[in-house]
Amino acid sequence: MIRFKVTFGTWLFFLLGKTVCSTAAFTPKPHALLTIRGGSDFTPEGDGDSPTFETTVIQEMSDTPNDKETPMVNVESAPVGKASNAVSAVVKKGMSPSLTNAIERTGPALLMLGILYLILKFTGEKGLLYGLVPLMQLGMYSETTGIIESFHQKNNIDMEVKLEKWWWFATIFVSTTLRGLGSIGGLTGEYLDLLSYFMVVVGLVMAVVGMASHQSAGPDMFRKYLGELAAFHFALIFLVGQSSFWVKTIQSFGMEWVLYPALLVVINDTMAYVFGVLLGKHKLLPRLSPKKTVEGFIGAAVSTCAAAGPLLNLFVNYFGEHSKASLVMGNGNRNLVKHALIIGLYTSLISPFGGFLASAVKRAHSAKDFGTLIPGHGGVVDRFDCQVVTAPFIFFYLKTCIEKMSPST
Repeated sequence: MIRFKVTFGTWLFFLLGKTVCSTAAFTPKPHALLTIRGGSDFTPEGDGDSPTFETTVIQEMSDTPNDKETPMVNVESAPVGKASNAVSAVVKKGMSPSLTNAIERTGPALLMLGILYLILKFTGEKGLLYGLVPLMQLGMYSETTGIIESFHQKNNIDMEVKLEKWWWFATIFVSTTLRGLGSIGGLTGEYLDLLSYFMVVVGLVMAVVGMASHQSAGPDMFRKYLGELAAFHFALIFLVGQSSFWVKTIQSFGMEWVLYPALLVVINDTMAYVFGVLLGKHKLLPRLSPKKTVEGFIGAAVSTCAAAGPLLNLFVNYFGEHSKASLVMGNGNRNLVKHALIIGLYTSLISPFGGFLASAVKRAHSAKDFGTLIPGHGGVVDRFDCQVVTAPFIFFYLKTCIEKMSPST
């Protein structure tokens, strides 16, 4: 039970980290004409890749002497871009946009925390392996392909490859996530490999027949068809393929080795915001993510590496010297600082590029967020774009460290 409470607390930090750091200090005054700009990531160090909205707010007092001074609010809203979220039409007196944004984001975060609590309490790690991870993969793939299809439909270039899209999802899911679980319904790994290959062959035939039988078959149609299918395949590799390593990590090394790097990513994201607000002057990738700064990126990297050692020491000491977490560190945990620094560097220098790539995908398809599943946050991809980049590295790094160690080490 104690172990579960600690795990629950770490997930609390993980889910609420962005919520706390994603609001800027701004207090509107009454009797003023206000222009509010924002979005689901309304932060100085936010994505900066999403269309924003612009809202004009006028507050004025009643002129009637006998009436109580009740503020009258007149709101004129002018959307900019294709923002899917907007500030409430009625703005309460004295409530800043940042506070409104914080309230909007905190509720869904607490809801996600409650769902995670129930999963861990009643199902343990099996609930994550057989429930949460597959559902997240399904959600991320559906969101990404959804904004691609929506963009293609608006521009009359959608090839309607829904059958092929979901067939390839099933193929990759069987060959990665299900294969990682070992055996499903009596099918062992070898039979799952054979099944995966059979599904690839069927997908190949399906793609060729689909192109050849299309009513507008020709070079132009082939380019559009292959381009859309290639985008779906990239989503499969980037999202489903990489996130399947969560399954391998949980099975081989325990849940702590999913939590630890996840917390480092949250620390990195939080400190990028802090340093960006305090010191940010030079844009990092202005054409891709305009609000990311060099100072924020470097400050976050230094902070994450500084926190990596103490945080890993906390994990190792809690789970015990004979745990898998301690085994990776070597006898006496003498390698703790080295391993923590390596993992910290990766989550600081490489993992953020998952978010940059997600920004590019949204910009390319004129999308504000990947979805609306999590109000105030966006979709599943918006919250886990950096986490999926970290998953395969953690598994391979831990596997290499353990295999190189001998009992006499």
